[in-house]
Amino acid sequence: MRHAKKGYHEIFRNKEYMKTIIASIINRFGDSIDSIAFAWLVYQVTNSAAWSAIIFGVNRIPTIFLQPIAGALVEGRKEKRIMVSTDIIRGLCVGFVATASLAGFLNQWILLICTIIISCAEAFNRPASAALIPKLLDREYYDFGLSLNTSASSAAELAGYGAAGVIIASFSISAAIYTDMVTFLLSAAIILSVKVAAGINKENVLSIKSYWHSLKDGFLYIKSSSFMLNFLIMAVFLNGILVPYNSLQAPLTSEVLHSGEAMLSVLSLAITAGMILGSAIYPYIRSRLSSYVIVSLASYSIGAFYFAIILAGRFVAPGIPMYTVITAISMLFGIAIAISNGFVNAEFMKRVREDYVARVFSIIGAVCVAAIPVVSLTVSIFARIASTEVLFLAAGLIDILICFQLCRKSRFADRNNNISEGEISDVRED
Repeated sequence: MRHAKKGYHEIFRNKEYMKTIIASIINRFGDSIDSIAFAWLVYQVTNSAAWSAIIFGVNRIPTIFLQPIAGALVEGRKEKRIMVSTDIIRGLCVGFVATASLAGFLNQWILLICTIIISCAEAFNRPASAALIPKLLDREYYDFGLSLNTSASSAAELAGYGAAGVIIASFSISAAIYTDMVTFLLSAAIILSVKVAAGINKENVLSIKSYWHSLKDGFLYIKSSSFMLNFLIMAVFLNGILVPYNSLQAPLTSEVLHSGEAMLSVLSLAITAGMILGSAIYPYIRSRLSSYVIVSLASYSIGAFYFAIILAGRFVAPGIPMYTVITAISMLFGIAIAISNGFVNAEFMKRVREDYVARVFSIIGAVCVAAIPVVSLTVSIFARIASTEVLFLAAGLIDILICFQLCRKSRFADRNNNISEGEISDVRED
């Protein structure tokens, strides 16, 4: 217990890292408002569950194809400048969507193009953000620092979901999206003030040959760890199986739970509240839970959540009973997801060398979401011939069956999972 308190105390004393947490809080607040507003805006403009799935899937394409390139380009350069620039680009883009909606010329193609531009900016922002962490935070405090960031950001997300309904009801969907624009610009201003110790700058030595060598090194580094390879296989599947919920939230709320925007907010609020709790307790329970248990918890919780929410829609009475049950189900799901996210973030930072962080983060991120566009397209096709309820039941069954095969203790045993110094040397020599 004392160790945990000491760890958090040290994080609060780290002013420069705390600035990044504040920027993340502001960013997450805006994103949570935008996620609700944008989901309803897409559904309002297209009136189609298929288009909702398509736009969600396209949102992941730059992560797959651009982020590995971005990671190799970002590494060793001025991460702060990249983060500021991409925040500004994203802010201007969501501002344009809000303006187009107000002016009355917004359509599905504008939404699609703006989604791609924002995703391309994020493809550079994420590896830059990951590469900045080792420059501001000591390795021994990763569990505490990353958990604090996640908890604080989730709290901001919770506040954002609550504010979204108020802003949309009191003003408009465009006003909610404009709010997201402002948060991007505020985040950029805060990141600009972060002081980073001078390091090696590779900006003047980049060449095509050195770039491809850097990217190849990243793949070889991942290949050196059986733990990372097993984790990647599981992560690809889990990212894919989450697509029905992430892309069909509005249809789920309307068709399955027979509710409106309020229920969508309740779902988001409850999951986020669970994530806050799960993130806060993660440093305390990591020593008690093995990697295998945490991976299993994350894997089976998705299928259980799908089944539970469909059963609630079928058998729970509308009104307060429905809101109560959905809140409980969603909070439990949020706790499971937060614990698994805490594990992923902390273990990644602990296991990967600082000079490999950006490129490995980018490669892993790209591979992890590679299934999303394919699954989104599949969901959009089946959404034309099957009900949302059937899609969720099928996804839940698939999750349970596949995870039974993937979640084996031998794949995620904690022993012999670290990359040794000799393996690192071999990777670099190759």
